[in-house]
Amino acid sequence: MYQKQTILYKISFCALFTSLTIILSRFFSIPGLFGLPFLKISFANSVVLFASFYLGPIWGMVVGGLSDTLGAILFPQGGAYNPIFTIPALLTGLFPYLFYKLFHKIKIDKKFPISLSALLILFSTFVTIMLVLNDDILSGKRVYHFSLEMKIALISLSFGLSIIYIIGAFFIKNKFKNSKLNNNFDIYGLISAMFFTYMVIKNPISSIISSFILNYDFLFILFTKLLTGFFTCLVHSMIVMVLLNISLLFKTNSAINEKYSLGRKNDKEKSC
Repeated sequence: MYQKQTILYKISFCALFTSLTIILSRFFSIPGLFGLPFLKISFANSVVLFASFYLGPIWGMVVGGLSDTLGAILFPQGGAYNPIFTIPALLTGLFPYLFYKLFHKIKIDKKFPISLSALLILFSTFVTIMLVLNDDILSGKRVYHFSLEMKIALISLSFGLSIIYIIGAFFIKNKFKNSKLNNNFDIYGLISAMFFTYMVIKNPISSIISSFILNYDFLFILFTKLLTGFFTCLVHSMIVMVLLNISLLFKTNSAINEKYSLGRKNDKEKSC
């Protein structure tokens, strides 16, 4: 029997997740990847995504917002703290829960990751169109030139990564098919919710902010963030799945599982 989370329980884990996110973001990350100040690789977002699923969307926002604010003030990386950069962190904690509830309600990803596949195709098409229509991109004070060979390589990479991502979703589903995770959650829904949060909400909004603050071309920022997002989001998905599976050992309901469990119980009672 799973117990409902108390306010004290949520506050305690919120503090724990915030501290862990700060540590991962500030001490175990790669900022300024490829010399680009807006590009950063970190496992910190895995904790924020998990917090949204486990504690709920409001608490996920608290973890994302507090970790970004306190981390930037206590351990600055490349300049003074600017609160506008906290917006993507807040949204990263809010939307995973909301997207999951949406996908689980409409059951679009029950048997196959349809929404995930559609979004992957859309992003790959965007990359293709951008490369076909542009030979050069002016960003900041630099001009980035795309040769024909580079265009072919990047287009192939985007579609290749899309296929790998879908295969990865099947792998994760198969990996946990006999676990408590698969019995309590919609795995495809979880993966789709994280991908939509990362690629539809976080990356575009952070790209808009970076283009204004850092004086880089918006499409160039979005393009690079989407390409790196294919890698990082899949890693985040695997980490969150492991954390959710471990969380079931605590015999305490996660935020996304409370109504779901009640619904399954009611369905069984009706069938009887």
